[in-house]
This record gives sequence, structure tokens and C-alpha cells, in this order.
Amino acid sequence: MKTLFIDDHDVEAINNLARKLHPLQKFDKNAVLRPENRWENCGIMMWTTPAWVPDEAVFKTLYYASSESDDPEVKLDVTGAPIGGRSFICYATSEDGVNWEKPSLGLQDYDALTWRGTAIGTDNNILPTGIPLGPIYDPHDPDEQRRYKGMGWGKGGGLTPAVSPDCLHWTYLDVPPTPSSDEAHFGYDQEAGLFIATVKHAGPDGRSPYGRSFCLSTSEDFENWSGIELVFHADQTDQENGEERIRKFVEDPDYLTPLYNRPEEWRTDVYNFPVFRYEGLYLGLPVMHHWTGKHPPLYENVDSRKSVELASSRDLRQWERVANRTPFIELSPVGDGSAYDTGQISVVNGPIRRNNELWFYYLGVRHRSQPLADTMNRKYLNNFAMSLAKLRVDGFVSLKGGIEWGSVLTKPLVVEGSELRANVDSWRGRVKVEILNADDGQPIQGYTFNESIPAMIDSIDEPMRWKEKPDLTELQGKTVRLRFSILEAELYAFWLAD
Repeated sequence: MKTLFIDDHDVEAINNLARKLHPLQKFDKNAVLRPENRWENCGIMMWTTPAWVPDEAVFKTLYYASSESDDPEVKLDVTGAPIGGRSFICYATSEDGVNWEKPSLGLQDYDALTWRGTAIGTDNNILPTGIPLGPIYDPHDPDEQRRYKGMGWGKGGGLTPAVSPDCLHWTYLDVPPTPSSDEAHFGYDQEAGLFIATVKHAGPDGRSPYGRSFCLSTSEDFENWSGIELVFHADQTDQENGEERIRKFVEDPDYLTPLYNRPEEWRTDVYNFPVFRYEGLYLGLPVMHHWTGKHPPLYENVDSRKSVELASSRDLRQWERVANRTPFIELSPVGDGSAYDTGQISVVNGPIRRNNELWFYYLGVRHRSQPLADTMNRKYLNNFAMSLAKLRVDGFVSLKGGIEWGSVLTKPLVVEGSELRANVDSWRGRVKVEILNADDGQPIQGYTFNESIPAMIDSIDEPMRWKEKPDLTELQGKTVRLRFSILEAELYAFWLAD
């Protein structure tokens, strides 16, 4: 198990080091799953990380597709929104996570017409019964009919578990639904054998301090789910941060200006809350929803901007914000108009690892609100797609040293491996480590600061060495502390290995 520096769980003291959040880095021209067909011409989105299926050497995903009305004229409801559109759950595969295929499945008869006037028919990738939250590939379930798992709004008023043998044909289980509003996330902690759902809800008592909030429900068998617990919501600090971020979008000409902007209506709540297991802790990606003003004429929704933060927890219930709530990923400037993520943004429930990187899929939406003229001119088409951003493995947070030595001292730990390894970026500087007696804090002979061979490299997996001690063999079973010293370098993680 790796030790990261996202929180202080394993840290005794930090001296003369900065804790640095590393935001996600967006791929250039980063939309990887975008609208291409008539049944998805408004946009596509997904909530769940694509599933890697080793036996087939392929990623599989399900996505929500939205299409406009078949009516040749744009018609609006009383709120000014276009009517008659439809939505579907669709299937896609990829060998590399970037280039996606949308195979013709022949499962759903789609009655819209091609530009030639001929019926599209079953030449599409639509699932007759699909689930928006999934798939989770579960090779350990002895029942092959439950090889893939997901959740959807199969029963009124909440999320319902569903299973599939092939990711194409889904059956909802006959179990009570988990109460949820229209936003939720679903995942699986394989190490703990725990299925996790975070659902948008006001809370068990029907109230929430600041609007949209998120509750937790878990299950060990996928059928019996715990009652919901309110675990994450906005607070007063979020209101202050929200005002600062809204001003950026209003005052900076590089960013899309909200269509509706009434400062008396500014507020912040939580729009999504995906969570995932990473090493010894849980990480959350709260999407902070910064209201700028209500939509006229019936105020059925609000204009807003989004920012995604990073949070951590050891038990899924008590959450800490990371790096003083600095955004982990933000909206893009308008630029040449090719970016999707200029109006809204949201991240799926965790990364996939590709070589030395973590890849995060995220939703980008061009507009939250549009003027009536743009709606009548069908500028709601091609409005949202899935994009990709990446991060160094373990690269969420580092401890960064400057031009003078700084150090981090760990809490006592038992040496259970023969090697100490680290994720470091120290090619400009150096990282050294000494091993101390846990009781008196004195350096152990052979493992002192002066005997440590400095790491001077950029590596996600670097063995730490000493001049006369190539490994930790003679310390196995002992309780010690580690003191890393850092000079003009960054330390992301460390761990014991055999």
C-alpha cells in the first residue's frame, strides 16, 4: 500500500515544504467520445469510468445520448426549452481508451430518417434496456449472468441495481431502490468488496444546509443496500469561493459569460460527487455548482458555472477538502470555439491507469444557457461530449522542497518489505531518506541522512538506497519512522515492497 500526501494520516510533521495540488492536464483537442449520429446529435455524456475487460483486451462503456426532435421546426415549451427530444443508452468499445468504436448492434429499431429519407432502423448502437451508471466488470461473481453491473432509474424515485452477462442485455433486480434525484454515481471498491453509490438528495431528514447535497449508500452483495447517509454538502466557505469564481467568468473576456447574472441570487451547492478508492483512501471529485441567476420566465433551473475540487476520506463519511479547495479541473476558455468544456464540467467516478499516467474522462458542455435566438437556430446541437485529462501516477499532491532543505517525518510504521520505493521528481534537486528508531527518534546506523544516496531523477518507482545498505532486509519486522529530506524536488508517494 502506498502512502500519499493528500492528507496527514501517516504524517507526523512537515518542515519547510509546500503541499502542492497538481490539477488534471487536459489532452490537446481532448474530446474523445463525441456526437456523430442522428440519435446523439445534441450530445453524449457518461458517469462511470470505462470498464477494462482483460479476456477481450478492450474497454467497454455505456453512455447517455440525447437527440433533438424529429420535427423540422424547433418548438419550445413554456420555459423556452426545445421539446420533443429523445434520449438513449448506447454502447461503445475501445482498445486504447482514446479511439472509440460505436458498433452497429441491431438491437433497437430507431425510426428516425437519414438525410436520404430512408429509415435508420437497427443500424445503431442503442441498447433497448440500458443503464446510465455503469458498467462495472466483475469477473469474480460466480454467476455469469451478473458479469457486468450497473445502476439506473429503473423504478420510480431512486436508483435500482441491474446486471448483464454481456454489457448489452440488462435486467433490473427486484430489490428496493436507493432514493436519489437526477444525479448519482456508482462504483466498486474491489479491495473492500464494497459497492458504492453517491446520490443527489436533500438528506434523510429532507433538508440540506446548502441546496444540492450528496448521500452515501453501500452494499456488499449488490442487492441489499444501506440506508442513505448525508456525507457531503456545501458550506459558507464554498459561498465565498463561489463568488470569487463567478466574478472570474463574468469579468474575464476569455471565458464564457453567464447568460443570466444576478448577484443577489449567487450561491454554491454540489452538483455531482463521484468517489473512488485509491491506495489506502477514498478520493472524491465534488463538482461545485456556482449559481449565477435563475432562468426566466418560470425559474425552473439556474444558469451557473462549475469547478471540480478534490476531497479525501478514510471511511467514505468524513471528508476533507484538499489544498484549500483549489480546483482540480476547471472550465476552458472559449478560444477558437472547438472546446466542449466552456459551460459545464463533470468527472466520471475515477481514473484508468495507462502506463505511467492516470486518465480521467470528464463531461464538457459548451453552454449552460443559450439565448432564445440560438435555441431557435439549433445551436443546442453538438453541445456536450466526453473529454480526457491525465495525471501522473500518484500525482494528486506532492510535497515540494525549495532552495533550502525541507523534511517530512512519518508516523511509526512496521517494515514489512525489503525495499523502500518512492515516486519522485528530483532531477533538478535531490530526495534523501533516513530511518529512525520509532521510540527515541534517533537515526539507525547505516540508514542516516549522510549515508542516504540521493534520488536525482524523475521516476514513479525509484528505489531508495544507502551507501552500505542496499535494502531493508535487516530491519524487517521493526517499527521505525522515515524522514524524507527534499531539496528543489517533489515527493508524491512512498511504499515498502519485496
